[in-house]
Amino acid sequence: MQASIIEMEFHNRMAPTWMSLPKERFSRPLTALKELITSKEISLKLTTTRRLWSHDETTLLTKSYPTDTAIRVIAERLGRSPQAVANKARRLGLRRPLTLKRQRAAQERKNSTIVNEHHNNPSSAMPDAFPKTASGRAIWNTQSLHLLADLWKRLYSPAFIAEYFGLKYNTVCMAAKRAGLPSRAGFTLLRTSPTENPFAVAENATLASQMIARTCGITNTVFFQHPKDRRQQHYSYLGSRLVERRASGCFH
Repeated sequence: MQASIIEMEFHNRMAPTWMSLPKERFSRPLTALKELITSKEISLKLTTTRRLWSHDETTLLTKSYPTDTAIRVIAERLGRSPQAVANKARRLGLRRPLTLKRQRAAQERKNSTIVNEHHNNPSSAMPDAFPKTASGRAIWNTQSLHLLADLWKRLYSPAFIAEYFGLKYNTVCMAAKRAGLPSRAGFTLLRTSPTENPFAVAENATLASQMIARTCGITNTVFFQHPKDRRQQHYSYLGSRLVERRASGCFH
């Protein structure tokens, strides 16, 4: 009898403090209150916090993801799941090599069809073929930008290009800047065409290698970039400006 009394006192001391409170202080029975507290404790234990990406992890992902390294191996190096690695790479705009090859091949096929039109047919390279509005303003689409790029890589001056297409000097300069055409500082520019057809002049190999044609994912227009910037730059000049305005909260 004495042992049972001592055992009961021991269990009473081990009971939670809320068990000793009077029942009238609660709007629910003690059993329901106990179940509620237990469920909250379980839910708190199951809650997990997201681990933020550090600068070193982002740098490693940027260098490893565009290579032939498997996503599973990259995830093991970073201590994350493959799905988390793929989601982060998609947010950063990274692509796998196979995807890059397919996208580049499709873009090259599309561009080669347009570029070869005025190479094979000299009449298509005449100023009359340059797209313009009814008022005479230039329409900078895929065809006109490729015409501008072809004369640009043949080292014709902006003044000659403007005169050849019947445009203004500033219009050609701004279009070249927005299209991402490289600077030609140090080159001797041609102010006149040595032949009747300006496109018959040979291209400058150095300048042509710095003009990789791509299509902007926002404005859907053609722009050119240096091969080293292929992994960093994803949008054209106008597309990048639009991304900046959206990031600042301005959607107009």
